[in-house]
Amino acid sequence: MKHIEKKMREEGIHEPLWDKGLGIRVSMYGKVIRRQKPAKATVVNDEAILRHARPIDLILARTMHYSFVIMMTLAVYGYFAYDLGERAY
Repeated sequence: MKHIEKKMREEGIHEPLWDKGLGIRVSMYGKVIRRQKPAKATVVNDEAILRHARPIDLILARTMHYSFVIMMTLAVYGYFAYDLGERAY
């Protein structure tokens, strides 16, 4: 992400103002890189992201996506398998 934003700044494109410190744009960048084509309506500059994304960025985006899916699956499994909803302290 640092590489992509650096290249975008060199072109005069700055990161979104609405994401100061939250890091939401990280998942949006990952989604654009995984999809490999610009969306019709988006809040980030898809064309610039795809133009500056390296091959390793695709691997990192997929890793981020799969780790999130696995974490959510384990959380749902843990909730129902161990009945964590009723034993909250």
